[in-house]
Amino acid sequence: LINQAAIDAPFTYIPTTANVGYCFNFAPEEGVLAPGGIQTIQISFNASIAGRFEEEFQFNVAGSPTPAILTIKTVAAVFRECLGFHVSKLCNDCVGFPYSKTCRLTNPSQAPLRFKLRVSDDGTQPAVSSFDQIRNDSDPSWTDGIHLYMEPREFTMNPRQGIIPPQGHQDIEVTLCSNTVREFYRRMLVDLEGFGSGVASLTIAARCLVPELRVYPHVLLYDECRLKVPYERKFLVVNDTDLPGCYGLVPQKRMKDTPVFYSSPQPCGIVQPHSIAEIPVVIEAQTLGKHHTSVL
Repeated sequence: LINQAAIDAPFTYIPTTANVGYCFNFAPEEGVLAPGGIQTIQISFNASIAGRFEEEFQFNVAGSPTPAILTIKTVAAVFRECLGFHVSKLCNDCVGFPYSKTCRLTNPSQAPLRFKLRVSDDGTQPAVSSFDQIRNDSDPSWTDGIHLYMEPREFTMNPRQGIIPPQGHQDIEVTLCSNTVREFYRRMLVDLEGFGSGVASLTIAARCLVPELRVYPHVLLYDECRLKVPYERKFLVVNDTDLPGCYGLVPQKRMKDTPVFYSSPQPCGIVQPHSIAEIPVVIEAQTLGKHHTSVL
């Protein structure tokens, strides 16, 4: 502070709580400047939030109609290298089922951080999981495949956003549910409120595979059947792979001239790795003669 007048200038700092003013301290906060005198003011700054901001501080001078104003432009002392993951890559082996892995987002700074997570190039329409699909055996996706009107959102994070306390951490569960056979190489980005977008990132390398399931026997013989009397036989779905698989009987569109009706109390389901699922099939012959139909 400089007193350019010819008389003494008593001054007093006017405290403020606006915006981030409470993060600043001034010493001394009051005093008297002699004519032509200079007073050095020490400013202490302790950031409680991250971001760029501009703050105005006022000093009241006795006898002056307007205060002396000091404007401070600053960036909160939270830098990119202060926020990060404890791993550099997250690898998923996804087989069309929701598959999750956990990573940890750390905040070694002295201020709480409000974050949001997103995955680069991910879509917006929710992906369809196998667990959702097997709840409806008549879903058209069993015969026509899954139709998406927009790119699917195949990655989810829990939590997707939140606040990490000073020198704290947040465990993040990353789940991939892919609807296509493909390989992924994406980045999970961290947006920091008040500071910027993509201040930290984690590479996600993933692949989606579909296991090869075998059926035994290939033909179910029902021999002689009476008209409109139910008969049951069973076949096996064998999964010799290390991955879970999903099966579903083709939904039957019954017409007036359909010769054989078929159904199953287990029309769709999941076959775990290195296991066998036993599937019952019930038929009812509607007309005389020899008939055959495909159920898978």
